[in-house]
Amino acid sequence: MAQRQRRAKKKNTSRSLLWVSHLLTFVMGALTGIMIAQVGFGGQQTASSTASVFSQPSNDQASIIQQLESHIAHAPDDVDARIRLGNAYYDTGNFQAAIIQYAQALELRPGNPDVIVDMGIAYRRIQRSDVAVENFQKALDINPRHVNARYNLGLVLKLDMKDISRAIAAWDTLLLFHPNYRAAASVQAQLLQMRTGQKQ
Repeated sequence: MAQRQRRAKKKNTSRSLLWVSHLLTFVMGALTGIMIAQVGFGGQQTASSTASVFSQPSNDQASIIQQLESHIAHAPDDVDARIRLGNAYYDTGNFQAAIIQYAQALELRPGNPDVIVDMGIAYRRIQRSDVAVENFQKALDINPRHVNARYNLGLVLKLDMKDISRAIAAWDTLLLFHPNYRAAASVQAQLLQMRTGQKQ
């Protein structure tokens, strides 16, 4: 009788330990899931596609902007400094200020297609796709093989202006001039998609 009671107690103890073990496993799993959801693997965070137009500059960026502004105050004709300041403004989301610096750089040294394209991209970020297209076209008038001008022209025509025929023409020419373009596969896929959509 006593032996049976000992066996029953052992079974009950084993069941209790098993139940506690399952409970601890569940709790640990839940806590781990919560931590991953909050922090993410490796502490990474996903970037928002709806970032505010004016992002808070980092200390380094703010310092660079301050130095360039101070330099330009004493050397207003320094074109390269104005371009760098325009780029710094762009990187911090201050697109209006970037456009001003690009425009002043172009007044001092006209005809730089790289700066014209950068200004076009900044115009697109403030919802002026029409002006962006004008800038990309100006850059292409100077250099018809300009990769970024041709790509961005096609992109804005496709996404913003919904001018599919001109977007196709822009990207066909891009691949004609630059068959080994780094994003050629993506451009070709989008061209196929646009052509298929036109036939429907």
